[in-house]
Amino acid sequence: MTEKRNAHVQQNRHEAEQKTRQQFDGIGLTKRNSDYMFRFNKELKKTKLSDERKVEIVNQMKDELLVEQKHGATARNLYGTVEERINFIMNPPKKKISMMDNFAPNAIFNALFFFVIFNLLYGITLMIQTNAKDKQSVGILSLVLISLVFGIFMPIMTRLLDGNVKHKYSGLVRFGLLILSVIVWIGAFMVIVSIPQAGINVAVSPIVNFILAAISAFAAFWIHKNYEITVNVMTPRTPNRR
Repeated sequence: MTEKRNAHVQQNRHEAEQKTRQQFDGIGLTKRNSDYMFRFNKELKKTKLSDERKVEIVNQMKDELLVEQKHGATARNLYGTVEERINFIMNPPKKKISMMDNFAPNAIFNALFFFVIFNLLYGITLMIQTNAKDKQSVGILSLVLISLVFGIFMPIMTRLLDGNVKHKYSGLVRFGLLILSVIVWIGAFMVIVSIPQAGINVAVSPIVNFILAAISAFAAFWIHKNYEITVNVMTPRTPNRR
């Protein structure tokens, strides 16, 4: 009884394979290319891709092969081995981005992130300090400007040595630009913190610091949700693009 059941299973499997093979044999592919597509399709079914994506990949390859084989190309020439093609689909090469790609959302997100940190830092510091002489020495305008500088320079400095970015200059030149950026960054910070507390650059109460931190955190969350943020303090490197 078991042997009959196994024989029935094997027969069904054989018929399924024959049916799959026929879908490649009867569309104009050469015998070699048809066999390649049959083996490829068999391995592709083992992956976790959606059925729609699998069908899309197979149809795209079939259409391409029907054109290219007229010029003598084979599936092996175009795609490598079946294993190599599967690996290419599951782990496609990384697409490089430009230096300024999606720069504004990244700069704004990082500026807001630092603004949250600074406001929390100064708010907590002011709450625990009792000596008036030790009170906050940086006004709210300075905090805004410092955050903007940090936000703008973060993606620039990160991407200068990022291998996923299309670079016009050599690594040595970019390293020099990175050092220059650090110097400018530090210089800008020193100038900003020295701005006198007058006019709109006044120190605010801890409550205001916390309110500004909360508003900025919400804004940063909104930007992160609606835009592609690739550079930030927690994940400073640009993620791999596919």
